[in-house]
Amino acid sequence: MTINLGSTLASAREPTQLVMLLAVLGACAGAPAAPSPSHGAPTPAAIPSPVERLLEASDVASVVDQRARVFTRQVAVLVADLSDDELGRLVPAVQAGFAPELLRRDVAAFIEAEAPEGRIAEVLTWLEGGANAEARRIVSAYDPPLSLQDWLTEYTDAPPAEERVRLVAGWTEAGGAGDFFVLLDEALAEAAFAVQGVLRPGSPAFAPSRGSELRGRLERSFSASVLTTLHESETVPDGVVRAAIAELESEAGRWYVLTWQLAVAEAVRSAGLRVVAALEG
Repeated sequence: MTINLGSTLASAREPTQLVMLLAVLGACAGAPAAPSPSHGAPTPAAIPSPVERLLEASDVASVVDQRARVFTRQVAVLVADLSDDELGRLVPAVQAGFAPELLRRDVAAFIEAEAPEGRIAEVLTWLEGGANAEARRIVSAYDPPLSLQDWLTEYTDAPPAEERVRLVAGWTEAGGAGDFFVLLDEALAEAAFAVQGVLRPGSPAFAPSRGSELRGRLERSFSASVLTTLHESETVPDGVVRAAIAELESEAGRWYVLTWQLAVAEAVRSAGLRVVAALEG
């Protein structure tokens, strides 16, 4: 079923933000992966570092957990005719390359490297205790009476007030959710094509989305993100949403949104390179 947000979301956003992200990510392509943590004597449990707290507040587990299984399936679909022997090589290589602890380490390393002095602490003041934190608490405590699919079916007959839709759309845009999912898909596709190149030499190279294709993907991702947020945040007061938007649109908020997106994409790229190295070894 197609859900139309009408005039509220009808204006097409130029994909300048994602183009910038892809350009910056491309500039990082030659950067080495973060070094492995040292394996010295065990230390007592310590208070999480600021960057670890930022990862937790950003729900990094939802990004890195199960990524190996999803990527293995993506490569299998792309290659299409994997033999049992090839699958036997691919699965352990992906499990090792996309290990959650390595993805998490790479995300943290990227953020720390990009953070001006005091920036992570500044972001944490509202990411842990501000309006976005309050919104997350409300969302996590809310059990919608309808599933997302049932809610979407009902949406066409009784949509939320237009003002609410506009407000949530602004929140979604400030948080970069639509752009993030497209950027993540692009990073995963690039990694999958690199792995295919090892398994099938001479196969087509990765071609990033551009122009109208990219614009269409951004529009669909943005609309889907708005609908999902409308559904799960029904009990979040408008005032909290407005305050959350203000946090994300601050200088620190814009830095956080951009850096988080690039950190995850670069971590996926590094994981893909680990898989390639394992298959070539």
